[in-house]
Amino acid sequence: MAGVLGFDALLTSLMDHRVVDVAALSVAGAEPGELRAVLDGQAPTGRLLRGLGPVLGLHAADLFVLAGQSVPDDLTPITRNPHWSVGSVVYDTMVMPGENRRVLLDAIRAQPLVSREGRGGVDRPYHRYGPGFGAVLLKLTHSRNLSWTCTARALYAVTDGRIYLSPSTIGGVGRGTVEAVPELVVGFAGVLGIPAPDLAALGGIRLPDNLPPLHPRAADVAAVIWQTRRLTTAQLQDIELVSRHLVGR
Repeated sequence: MAGVLGFDALLTSLMDHRVVDVAALSVAGAEPGELRAVLDGQAPTGRLLRGLGPVLGLHAADLFVLAGQSVPDDLTPITRNPHWSVGSVVYDTMVMPGENRRVLLDAIRAQPLVSREGRGGVDRPYHRYGPGFGAVLLKLTHSRNLSWTCTARALYAVTDGRIYLSPSTIGGVGRGTVEAVPELVVGFAGVLGIPAPDLAALGGIRLPDNLPPLHPRAADVAAVIWQTRRLTTAQLQDIELVSRHLVGR
């Protein structure tokens, strides 16, 4: 299992991919000296991570995970419910026509924002992992309210069935007993909506040029997963009804 690069090395890699320098990142509200200190190994502040998200084209919540820090309560999903799951909506998104996926996304975005009731997200006793790249991948999925089962289903969807794993195998990725091979990393990137080179860079993994592409629906699946983070359990139930209607079941 590949190890995790420090945030300094990851940020350097992201800057290389984006072809940006310290001056360009300073629009995140950080002094150039602060950025250089982070690039030299100093831990980034929460303020800097929040500011870097839009500049790097990544979610601020993901940057906290990538930096090895706890995601602040206000950046976690709106609901903390062990039975809360987007699995059925992910399945419907996988099988419905492309034009219906856009209707589904519009319906999700139309749901009103509600007051937060503390820290949200999927957090079960067995979602505890040691250090490692696989652990980071699973923490990123849990930050999207994806259980092991939901993650397996989403991977199947974005890879057009090429990655078909059991929930226990997904757990093994997090625990480091299942290797995060390049094709699996690309699959996770599709689920998370993170560019595959960026995600691979975190684990110091080289992606071959001949890996098969993700399914065209991958971007919509990732968007649905991310947008549903802001839904309460009751709102998700409404969206489940919408998604069932859009697939005719």
